[in-house]
Amino acid sequence: MKLHTLTAPSIQAALLEARRRFGDDVVLLESVPAQGDQPARITIMIDEPQAPERLPFGYAGAQQIARKATRAASSTTEADTAVLTDASRNGGPPASSRHRSHMARRGQLFPAETAGSSPSVPAIPSDVAAQIERLHRRLARLERQLDSALVGVSHRWLGHPLASELLRQGLQPPTVIRLFDRLVAQGFDPEQPDEQLRWALAREMRRQLAPTTPRPLQGTQVIIGPAGAGKTTLLLKLARHASFFGRRTTAVLVLLPEDAETQPYLSPVELYRRFELPVQTIASPQEMTAALRRVQGFDQILIDTPALPLQEAPARRLLLHLRQLLTPVLPLQVLFCLNATCNLEDLPPEWVRRLPLPPDALVLTHLDEVRRPGRLYDWLVALACPVACISRGPHVPDSLEGFSPAAFIEHLLRL
Repeated sequence: MKLHTLTAPSIQAALLEARRRFGDDVVLLESVPAQGDQPARITIMIDEPQAPERLPFGYAGAQQIARKATRAASSTTEADTAVLTDASRNGGPPASSRHRSHMARRGQLFPAETAGSSPSVPAIPSDVAAQIERLHRRLARLERQLDSALVGVSHRWLGHPLASELLRQGLQPPTVIRLFDRLVAQGFDPEQPDEQLRWALAREMRRQLAPTTPRPLQGTQVIIGPAGAGKTTLLLKLARHASFFGRRTTAVLVLLPEDAETQPYLSPVELYRRFELPVQTIASPQEMTAALRRVQGFDQILIDTPALPLQEAPARRLLLHLRQLLTPVLPLQVLFCLNATCNLEDLPPEWVRRLPLPPDALVLTHLDEVRRPGRLYDWLVALACPVACISRGPHVPDSLEGFSPAAFIEHLLRL
């Protein structure tokens, strides 16, 4: 046992400090109320920590544990009664209610805590939830890679030199096997000269990319995409490039997130003004209606949006808010801006198709930085969405060009 003396403005405050420092198992030995300039003083006794006792075995051991628990409960009850009586005398809670609560819990092996003392389950912070979701996606990616490896193990086509080259370019083993099987079904011999096989493979890969045939950009264009995709730079290139909208009078509308005033948000308005583009910010349907009246005289309207979260729930909330703002805008074409160097496992095609604003076409940025275009090929085939244009650098507007599926395949196969 150890004795401690504590001082405080009142005996109740001293008891609270004692319980905060030493726990609830303190025993009050002496209390002196505050007098004049002298603070209140209490003397308490606490148990010294002891090594865990080895539990006896059998029925006799259980009886021994029960007797010890009964004696400990009796002594604790007497000590608690003394402490609570003194505390109630100095303005603390009534001893009778605490005593009844303690007596109600006696004789229980695992006494239930009262509602007031039970700790609430803490909510999971948003950053932790995002990390958990990213972990789930990585585990799913590892499972898919393992499935691909199991599918392709010991397959006859994977030993072919051209198949090995496609695997190094990032294509998945099932994709390579499927391509070679189709060539064989069409009568091609995988052992024919390399140049002929490459061109035959290029034609087959082009057929799989058939849905990505470029489509003309018509009507109002709204750009969505995750952070780092280059949406604002893309809008500047579209507005200034002569092959796209550079010969038209173009205005830009910037849609604000719902929590723009409370959450950090970097507005691109000043950048658009630096390029002498008329720009307006919109945060409500009423502001959208007023803005559409102002831009009636422009030939082309481009709409910038906040960064799209990679978690599905926040992404859906943002896009539902944007869809509400875009209700009066017709006709409307949604472009999904994708950084071609990003981790495509974070953007599974089925996730993109489930978005409340499904894309009508894609725009690929940073395409000049891609080192393994095969992984991008697999993603485009799985999404089956047209590619409107591509960006090969930061220069405004010269680095923007139309997408050619044939040229993309030839680059992949080094033709």
